[in-house]
Amino acid sequence: MTEAAAPCPRAPAAPLARRDPAPGGPAPWPVPPFLADVYEDASRCNRCSLCQAACPTYQVHPVEWETARGRVALVRDAIEGRLELREIAEGPLSTCLTCNNCVAVCPPRVPTGEIVSRARQELHEQEGFPAGQALLLRAILPRPGGTRTLHRLARAGQVTGIARAVRRLGRRGALGTLGAMAAQAGPLPRRRADQRVGGLPAATLPTRGRLAFLICCYQNLVAPEATEAAMRVLLANGFELEVPATGCLGLPAHSLGDRHALTDMAVRTVTLLRDRSVDAVVGDVASCVGQVQDYGRILGDDRLLGEEARRLAASTHLASALLERRGWRAPLGPLPWRVAIDLPCSLPIGGSARGVAARLLARVPELAVLPLDEAAMCCGGPGAFATGEPRMSDAILERKFLNVVASGAGVLVTENVSCLVQLRRGALLHAPRVRVMHLMEVLDASIQSAATGAPRRPVG
Repeated sequence: MTEAAAPCPRAPAAPLARRDPAPGGPAPWPVPPFLADVYEDASRCNRCSLCQAACPTYQVHPVEWETARGRVALVRDAIEGRLELREIAEGPLSTCLTCNNCVAVCPPRVPTGEIVSRARQELHEQEGFPAGQALLLRAILPRPGGTRTLHRLARAGQVTGIARAVRRLGRRGALGTLGAMAAQAGPLPRRRADQRVGGLPAATLPTRGRLAFLICCYQNLVAPEATEAAMRVLLANGFELEVPATGCLGLPAHSLGDRHALTDMAVRTVTLLRDRSVDAVVGDVASCVGQVQDYGRILGDDRLLGEEARRLAASTHLASALLERRGWRAPLGPLPWRVAIDLPCSLPIGGSARGVAARLLARVPELAVLPLDEAAMCCGGPGAFATGEPRMSDAILERKFLNVVASGAGVLVTENVSCLVQLRRGALLHAPRVRVMHLMEVLDASIQSAATGAPRRPVG
């Protein structure tokens, strides 16, 4: 077990208590000793096995606990006292991508991703948190200056050769999850997205609204060109932008199971944005936007900020979805490219947002959008999964690129930063001629093509 901060040993789970049934009412659910909020959901699994075909980890490692039904059954066993959560920490809890592909095929819609995330939170509350992770999530990422400091340190490591020496010595693991993710992303660009805001053009007249634009802290470091493109696209469509200096929006804390850090990040963001005079809040990273849209649930019971959190959640949109809803206005020029669309897992299952990228790209002259098999299957890159479970992540990524190559596409499009980083690595390994681009980079290229009269080459 890794070094832990504030360990909190716990006695074996007590047997489930039972509520007294209401006269004439249905038999009540038992009262679990922990994870009461997901126990009923976990109990709805009917073990039908439909989740097997939809689970990326089961496809590359077909054992029972890699399926949703296996993970959910083990979490339920832990709640009911038949085993300890620590016994399923490695494997059943660590290898779940929380992509929720299983939910799409589950008849009772068991929310496996949320059950696993809550089990991770409970495990950390029982066992304590790794010290480095706690420092990152509770002291560095919540503050806007934290990301800037990380960028300066990483760039210094690149320029001086320290980062290269660490990799050559095989000591990357000494830098923890952060170091592994930095190595996964490759060399960082010199200028972050927040440093590029001052060089953006004015909104195209007539303007039709003012938006608060949320910069994802990870994309700010590893793919600032995608965020810059998103801001350019919104400006070209007549939206004025203000870019508040937020810290992390909470997704890493949610993925790694730190409820304290998650709540703190949500409170900081809501407090910062609640008095902004804007028409809406937008972001270009699907997972981070989805996290903000979940603030109503995360802070809904907060007496002071609950209503503000719900209001912010309702007014926050993925940039592509907002552009489709409000109507596209910028002229688009030809792009004679063949593209395929990889759908981020963080887009709501069954929601209209999953078709927005295709509908926007259909507007681009000469652009061919090709079908991609298993487009909604996770690429194996969410959060720290690629660094924590590298073999499984690589196997999932290889399967993804078998489909990409078969599609005949020269450009692979996504709109989530962890997908962008993972898919760019996959292209480097399996399809060097394929360029991986954020949706907004493609749309920006088409806008520039219209402005110059010359088609642009794919980048990435």
